[in-house]
Formats: sequence, C-alpha cells, structure tokens
Amino acid sequence: MGPKLVVRGLILICVLVGAGFLIESYKFEEIVEALAFSGDAEAGWLHGRLAYLALAGLFTAFGGPRQAISFFAAYFFGLGEGFLIALAGSGLGCLIAYFFARMFHDAAVNLIRGRVDVARRIWARDTFWLTFILRLLPVGSNLLANLAAGASAIPFAAFLAGSLAGYVPQTLVFVLMGSGVNVGSSVQVAVSVGLFVISTLIGVWVYARYRKRLRSEAQADAAADLEGAG
Repeated sequence: MGPKLVVRGLILICVLVGAGFLIESYKFEEIVEALAFSGDAEAGWLHGRLAYLALAGLFTAFGGPRQAISFFAAYFFGLGEGFLIALAGSGLGCLIAYFFARMFHDAAVNLIRGRVDVARRIWARDTFWLTFILRLLPVGSNLLANLAAGASAIPFAAFLAGSLAGYVPQTLVFVLMGSGVNVGSSVQVAVSVGLFVISTLIGVWVYARYRKRLRSEAQADAAADLEGAG
C-alpha cells in the first residue's frame, strides 16, 4: 500500500509542477491577475480570494484533488495566505459533499455503491480519529469519504474537525511546492517532495496501526461473545 501511494502521489506532483511551470513559461498574466488582484483595490483583492475559495470548494466537492487546490493557492497567493485559502476550500468542499449526501441520501448511496453500512459501524464510535487517519493519506476518494459520512449521518462536527486536521500535512506540502514553483526555488520544490514522501509513509503507518487495533478489538469482542455463550 505504501509504495503505491507514494508512486501515485509523485505522479500527481509531476502533473502539478508541470502545470505550474507551463503557466510560468507562457506568462498567463491575465489568469494570475484575475485571481491574485495584485493591485491596490481592496475590493478586488477580496473578490479574487473569495472567487478562488468558492471554486476550490466546488472543485473538491465534486471529487477534484485537494492537492491541486493547495498547489495553485500558494502559486497565486503566496505560502501563508495560500495555505489558509486551500485549507478553507478543502473544508468547504467537505461540507458541500457531506450535506448533499444528507439531503439526497438515496443518490449518495448509489454513488458509493453500498458502502454506507461499513462507514456507519466504524465511524460512529471513533469519528474524529478515523476521519483524521483517512485524510492523512494523499490519494484516495475524498468525495467517497464525504458522501459515505453524510449518507451514514456521521456526526458532522467531529467529521469536519478530523478532516481539517488531517488535511493540514498535505496542504502544507503542496502549498510549499506551489510557492516554490512560483518563485523558481528548486530547493523548496525538492524539500516539499521529500516531505510528501515522509508524510505519506507516516500516514500509512498510522493507518496500519489503526487497522491492527480494530482487528484486535474485533477478536476480543468475538472471544467475549463465545465466553458469554458458553
């Protein structure tokens, strides 16, 4: 699982970095100015960021990779501001998909193909930590997790908190990368790639330990049931 996640993540990195350098090479100034609003107009500055936030929320709500949102947020707005906008955009996408699944339960169940029962059994008792662990992994269906949580009526506050906390490491990695491409810092890009590999392996390790704990608890419950039946 670990090597596959790293490889898939590195492919995504190559695509994003390539797109960033393409924008830089062809000087798509109109795009940058439309989003960044580098002028002095306060209204323009705010509107640009709100527009990007809204687009980021919709993009991630429909299953788009939040890493792309983080990368381009830093590319257009800088490291610190890009991080906040990217994290807020990912959270907004999580909120939209979750409440879509709550309002249109049957449609969400069809989309996730009957995985609601599994989500309900696991998330109901450990919502924050399981959500946090799932978000640590760099690839996988963010949309599927959001829909499953909404359709299963997982407590929203704990789900959102776990999501935002789990989003932080990958958001940091990709905003660092986007900022590095924008300023032409190959060192910054290389550091972000290294951090990506490290954070992915940590996420896989935490996930494996959590699965091991679940299995141990299941075996203990089964043994207790047998003793009770005896």
